[in-house]
Amino acid sequence: MSYLKFDKTVMINLEESLTREVLRTNRLGAYHCTTVVDCNTRKYHGLLVMPVPAIDDDNHVLLSSFDETVIQHGAEFNLGLHKYAGDNFSPKGHKYIREYSSETVPRTLYRVGGVIFSKEKVFSMYENRIMIKYTLEDAHSATTLRFRPFLAFRSVKNLTQANGNVNQSYEEVTNGIKTCMYPGYPELYMQFNKKVKFVYEPYWYNGIEYPKEQERGYPYQEDLYVPGYFEVPIKKGETIIFSAGDSAVATTRLKALYENEVVARTPRTSFFNCLKNSAQQFYFRPKEDDAYLLAGYPWFKVRARDLFVALPGSTLSIDDPVRFEKIMHTAMRRCGVYGEWGVSMR
Repeated sequence: MSYLKFDKTVMINLEESLTREVLRTNRLGAYHCTTVVDCNTRKYHGLLVMPVPAIDDDNHVLLSSFDETVIQHGAEFNLGLHKYAGDNFSPKGHKYIREYSSETVPRTLYRVGGVIFSKEKVFSMYENRIMIKYTLEDAHSATTLRFRPFLAFRSVKNLTQANGNVNQSYEEVTNGIKTCMYPGYPELYMQFNKKVKFVYEPYWYNGIEYPKEQERGYPYQEDLYVPGYFEVPIKKGETIIFSAGDSAVATTRLKALYENEVVARTPRTSFFNCLKNSAQQFYFRPKEDDAYLLAGYPWFKVRARDLFVALPGSTLSIDDPVRFEKIMHTAMRRCGVYGEWGVSMR
């Protein structure tokens, strides 16, 4: 039984669901963060947000969101959700949600007519990669899935607007494509575990709003670029896995990679396990011999004071003395380099 579970009444009520956020991280400082209904409400939200050292020290949103559409008998049901001006939400895919849970990984269950459809997400621990597992739980007729990737390629501190400088080219790779909007960024590989059709249809979705930024008094309107869409048929009981990352993946191994990541997670079956999961998300290992705790997502990097305050609870309290020693070893070595305790250790 999942300790974190929300039913339809919570999920379709945006006053409730938009306040509940999901954060998944890896050991490289990258993360996935959004709301439980997959509607981004902050400029820091995104499916794949990662450091790009070639540009600066910030995290950067590469893949902002990934809208799914269920197609049956020519009828399209878009499961996406974005906020636009005037408190307008579109396409209102949250109305199809029946349940959200997060025992091992976040799982959303949709019902569209006679179609029952689930989505699970996992963020790779040691790669800048998000994987999404789609399963057609039930259907009474032929079903096709369509996916639209919303790209940003910008710092978490900025917003992007429609412009003529974007590189609209793409290259086909195994079961997907790779593309890069601007110089200096890594290629974004979007691949599936089975053959899909990609339809090139470049389009800017203008005026997407982030209400949390509006509340904070910051610019809050953005345009996101969609290069086209993927389409793939799916049968009852079939599972399709999508991967987005800064490197190519062997698509025949996607299912095994996904399952290995899930096995490595601590099930949230108790309050203690929820705290344990939260603590583990701040582990940061930029190099093989270095180990840190990040001061917080999505804003902060490594800060000495925060590290030492959080270190006992994030390691010793969850029976992880080995990680405690690794972090302390790194801290002592870095403090020796800088000669004082109060500075950033990066």
